[in-house]
Amino acid sequence: MNLNETGRIMKMIKAAYPNFDKSGNAKDIATLWAWRFKETDFRTVLEAVGAYIDGDHAFAPTVGQIKAVIRASQPTLSAADGWAEIAHALKDSLANAEREFDRLSPPVRAYVKSPATLRALAGSDVAGRFFSDYQAQFFARFTAAQADETPDYAALNSPGNNQKAIESGEDKGVKSD
Repeated sequence: MNLNETGRIMKMIKAAYPNFDKSGNAKDIATLWAWRFKETDFRTVLEAVGAYIDGDHAFAPTVGQIKAVIRASQPTLSAADGWAEIAHALKDSLANAEREFDRLSPPVRAYVKSPATLRALAGSDVAGRFFSDYQAQFFARFTAAQADETPDYAALNSPGNNQKAIESGEDKGVKSD
């Protein structure tokens, strides 16, 4: 969502909650919201704000409340479907890892973490240890994160696991960048 779209959201909130920005600078508030929702589609935020307004809320929403509405409205993705996204992305990730990374759904993108991971997986031997370990970790952690009511996508990649394997090039077919 860009700053112009954020302005539209702010007008909508102001119409529903007239005291919304009386204590702060409207431009600063819009800039904050644009920053926090820069990776989120305008329509998604618009629908979440609409759902919030439709609820019984005495005060204007915070960024966190709108993010919670968005999370609650998104269907849970199974680990098998998440892995299918990765498998599809791997077909063209040696040459176009950035594009394939951007096409992943948000929870899968959060787990994969970077285009470099896709590139490393695409260059690895599917029968190799790196690939099979990554796949096993994905199924275990992704399933646990999706079962959580409010998943912490950043926690899906605990330090030292996936990135360390990529950097070390544990699979003989993977070369470190």
